[in-house]
Amino acid sequence: MTPKTTALMLCSSLALLFATPSQGQHSQPWPGPMLCRIQDGPNKDLWIMTLGQPETGLADGVFDPLSDQLTLKNGSIKSNYFRDVLKVPFYQPLDKTRFPLPPSGWSSWYYYYNRINAEEVRRNTDWMAANLKDFGAQYVQIDDGWQGLGDPESGRDWSHATPDRFPNGMANIAAYIKAAGLKPGLWLAPHGQSSPKIVQENPDAFLLKTNGQSASDTWEGRFLLDPTTPQAHHYLRELFQRLTGWGYDYFKIDGQPIVMEEYGAKKQFMKDPSDNAAVLYRNTLADIRLAIGPDRYLLGCWGIPLEGAGIMNGARTGGDILLGWGGFRATLQATLRYYFLHNIVWYCDPDVIVVRAPLTLEQARAWASLQGLTGQALTDSDRLTDLSPEREELLRRVYPATDIRPMDLFPAERDKRIWDLKIKHLGRNYDVVGVFNFNESQTERTLISWAELGLPAQQAVHVFDFWNAEYLGAWRGGLSVPVVPTSCRVLTLLPCADRVQLVSTSRHITQGWVDLIDTSANASGTEQRGTSRVVKDDPYEIRFAFPPGNNFAVETAAARGPSGKLPVRIANHQQWACIGFNSPKTGDVKWEATFGAAPYFHLPPSPPERLWVERVGLDGVNLHWREQYYINGGYDVTLNGVLVGHASEAQFPLRGLNPTNACTAQVRTVWEDGKSSARAGEIKFTVASLLPEELELTELEPQRSNRRWRGMEADEAPPGAPLVIHGRHYKGLSASADSETSYDIKGMFCAFSTSVGVDGDARNDAALEFRILGDGKELWRSIQIQAGQVPVPVLIDITGVRMLSLQVKGPGHGLPLQADWVAPKLEFQP
Repeated sequence: MTPKTTALMLCSSLALLFATPSQGQHSQPWPGPMLCRIQDGPNKDLWIMTLGQPETGLADGVFDPLSDQLTLKNGSIKSNYFRDVLKVPFYQPLDKTRFPLPPSGWSSWYYYYNRINAEEVRRNTDWMAANLKDFGAQYVQIDDGWQGLGDPESGRDWSHATPDRFPNGMANIAAYIKAAGLKPGLWLAPHGQSSPKIVQENPDAFLLKTNGQSASDTWEGRFLLDPTTPQAHHYLRELFQRLTGWGYDYFKIDGQPIVMEEYGAKKQFMKDPSDNAAVLYRNTLADIRLAIGPDRYLLGCWGIPLEGAGIMNGARTGGDILLGWGGFRATLQATLRYYFLHNIVWYCDPDVIVVRAPLTLEQARAWASLQGLTGQALTDSDRLTDLSPEREELLRRVYPATDIRPMDLFPAERDKRIWDLKIKHLGRNYDVVGVFNFNESQTERTLISWAELGLPAQQAVHVFDFWNAEYLGAWRGGLSVPVVPTSCRVLTLLPCADRVQLVSTSRHITQGWVDLIDTSANASGTEQRGTSRVVKDDPYEIRFAFPPGNNFAVETAAARGPSGKLPVRIANHQQWACIGFNSPKTGDVKWEATFGAAPYFHLPPSPPERLWVERVGLDGVNLHWREQYYINGGYDVTLNGVLVGHASEAQFPLRGLNPTNACTAQVRTVWEDGKSSARAGEIKFTVASLLPEELELTELEPQRSNRRWRGMEADEAPPGAPLVIHGRHYKGLSASADSETSYDIKGMFCAFSTSVGVDGDARNDAALEFRILGDGKELWRSIQIQAGQVPVPVLIDITGVRMLSLQVKGPGHGLPLQADWVAPKLEFQP
């Protein structure tokens, strides 16, 4: 039987397996046309995703997942968009029939590693069943360490459980998990095998040399299946039939890129050689799918096994995480690069979430926000019984993963600090915006522009801070958001109407999608009622905001749940109010509230004084003024007569300026009702006038990069070590081999100087080539430079260059080569 014939037979069988469609609760119609962007807009920091079917003018066009066709606003068509443009060769839309939502659960790996045992699985299962199941957690996934007989030859032997850790076998622990109302999952690297005994029993199933030795000894296993033999296909099907017989409903198959690479490189050892490694690999996946059936989840791991599209339900899109902030960065990198595949090709899994120390609470909250705002597969990997109440709370607010889908159908080339989740639910159109600060040392202030989010720029917008559970006011133009290092703010934005409006709920980061079943109100919004799905003993709140300049108070409130009438908490504030209740049972609670007019306190604002500006990069400034003694509602900032936005503190970021244009900034103090001071503070400036004669390149953010999180890291080599060349420490930029990072220098400089060298921690025979490009044209190229050489000085003319690109060329991605650009400087051209 040829690989092609096998593929046709297996694909026909798979088509029969997936013949019955269905829709899950809280899922969107699929597959159907969806709004999309295919490139960044003016704000390169903005990243957009959707939930429901929101409307926005920011879309570049409409993507039809069934036909893989994209229709742009101008009527032009891009056919086979995922297959040809995004390079997904086996593209087909995700089958959501059996799994309408991404999985949510727990994994053993990042606490227990390969020392997991049955007692610890039961311990975490019990905690999850008691504390997280009603919040949407479903899966308990046992990772590496369950298999084999405890000796080196059985590390990839999937036929037995380790007797000292799982003395009653894997079927017993699966039954325990199911008895708790959860679903058991299992990790394995099924294409590999470590047991010579099993290979001897199945000699035609594995890649072997003529002398009987293994032809493929890798991380996947000492032996690798030969995908061209009937015996190998029989082996795979029998293996997964055994595992499903044990009771497992979720399978994480690891090392998949290794399998693909080996099938491409080892065809000479195959019984029926083929040049099409992808088809051979897909045939093995089809075996697995036939064995487990359509109702069990199949997750490909690690990297990005694109050849599994259409067969896998989900895929790991990144490497393993680390325990601290570096772990978050690994998850972030995977998300930025491959999120365009999520909920379209498969459910993306950027690896687990952890919320324990050494992460600070703010860092753990940022990680929870990343997961909650993207809707990717959600798997915690902490020892759940050890979490503090504050860290448990983070998990409860993001479980379960929801039906979020990317609107940006392209890989991100840089970090994105503004994540805009656009939601339409029960007639409510609102944005949940995550504002991230990835910097480890400095507080950042990010301007959220209503116009850049597709909101009406001159209309007031309600702002609610989800994690801090507080209303921040209703403001026009935009909002400056201060974010402390390695953290995230999550803000709900709702355009103001002339009535009382429901602005937020407490159950989930999506603030209504998971919990609100129905809502209604009278024309003025003073009579509100609805039904919410709540979790037992979880304090639940519904928040309401009032039209600017008007104040109301809750006069009556009532709630009735599965157990009958519930006590209701009422909290009245100026400009907003909330009602809350606890239910002793998980289920639907009907609630209602009425509002009446309430007094409004107003303090006349005083004008700001002593304005000054601080340059940021080449096209921005931070605007400062003196802090005030008297309380106020904040400050409105205009630039050249146009309202830019609102600040709660005495500074404001202005970005995207033309460096040579004259600017006039004005600041007025405002009260909560929007009434401003009679006089404004004013300052005039140009960015160019603030530039020094020499500018360190480390001050600038890269415009784009093809490697790492930012492509380059200021003053620090990627492993975390200082720049060291020829035994000396330096300041500057470090990059990995085969990288290119570009800076928009706007044609403002006449010279660029630096010194280049290979970092001293690289291996002694390492050699790299450095190149400098201006607007795509090569300006300078080094000779081959080895580790241990002194830095090579560089001075080149860059007059008129707008895009400066720094390239490093090396022998390959697999070698640990680090390139250093020492003291890179730009000389200003007045």
